[in-house]
This record gives sequence, structure tokens and C-alpha cells, in this order.
Amino acid sequence: MEGAQLAYDEALEAGLAAAFPSAPDHQSGREYGVTVRDYFAAKAMQAMISTAGAPCLFGLDDAEHDTAKAAYKMADAMLASRAFLHTA
Repeated sequence: MEGAQLAYDEALEAGLAAAFPSAPDHQSGREYGVTVRDYFAAKAMQAMISTAGAPCLFGLDDAEHDTAKAAYKMADAMLASRAFLHTA
């Protein structure tokens, strides 16, 4: 079980890397750009909204926070799945 937890933790850490990295800033050395986790969450949220039972043109009837949380939960699951693709 410890190996699985380690792989999961490493996958979430990898999710903090830039999805589309740009050259590091010459002063700070920091890369800018959306993280892999944010990118996965955005794609998951897009899918949730586009397949909702009702049109979402004017909001989600106060479910925005819950939808965002669900999108990040899905992103974390996608990151974890990537870790286990290479261990089987």
C-alpha cells in the first residue's frame, strides 16, 4: 500500500508542473503557465457543463462552487490514474 500512496503523491506533485511551459522568467527562474492539474480540471468542468441536463448559458444555479470542486476531484483522479498506468 505504501508504494501505491507514494505513486499517488508523486502524481499529484507532477500535476503542479506547467501544462504548456514557457521559458522561465530570467529574474525569478519561475515557469509561468497553467498547471497540469488546472488544465485537467478545466477540461473536466467543460465536459460537466456541456453535458448538464439544462442549458448553462446563464450560470449553474449557484452550483458553481460544487462544480469546481468536482472538476478538481476529477483532475486529481486523472493524475492518479497516470501514475498507475506505468506500474502495471
